[in-house]
Amino acid sequence: MRIFVVGANGRLGQRVVAEALRRGHEVTAFVRDPRAIVERPGLSVRIGAVADEPARVREAIAGHGAVLSALGNPLWLKGKRGPAIVAAAAGNLVAAMREQGVSRIVMPLAWGAGQSNAHASPLVRAAIRILIRRDYRDFDAAEEILARSGLAWTVAYFGRLTDAAPSSGWSVSAELRAPGQLAIARDDVAQFLVSAAEDDAFAGRRVVLSGASRRGT
Repeated sequence: MRIFVVGANGRLGQRVVAEALRRGHEVTAFVRDPRAIVERPGLSVRIGAVADEPARVREAIAGHGAVLSALGNPLWLKGKRGPAIVAAAAGNLVAAMREQGVSRIVMPLAWGAGQSNAHASPLVRAAIRILIRRDYRDFDAAEEILARSGLAWTVAYFGRLTDAAPSSGWSVSAELRAPGQLAIARDDVAQFLVSAAEDDAFAGRRVVLSGASRRGT
């Protein structure tokens, strides 16, 4: 399959690219700056800003079987002041996919966004409302764009991303409840994203990813 990856330069995106290549897929990394991309067999690079350059997105996305997002916002809670881009990116991707006949998209979003908010703890909801409202409004809008798109979308909620080693102890649930383990390795999230692109079992669904338990491997 040809897989189109946005956010491929980030810590999650790099793992998504590596996992898709490991499974034998052809991967297109759509990035602003190609200098951070390591050339590998099966990998091609297209240059563009997914939130700001819809024409480049439309051109580059043609001929792919699935779109995987590894985008995130520079959270204000962590002192990072860049713009919120996830909803704008989702809108451009959906428009391009419709035009080019690409139907499958998988997008991870932070726990507490979208429909998961009603199932989050009061503490999480308070933090979202008071501290990181801007970012979560953007995540909410992105989810709404996907849900109304008519595409075969999947939203995967996650807790706290880590750089821990990949494990076999992570899990996915179609029930909207808090992750059993909030901390989850980026490699494990990448495994799910690529698996979801390969299998339509999760199409049109929201799922929750839980990390491996402390004793998990």
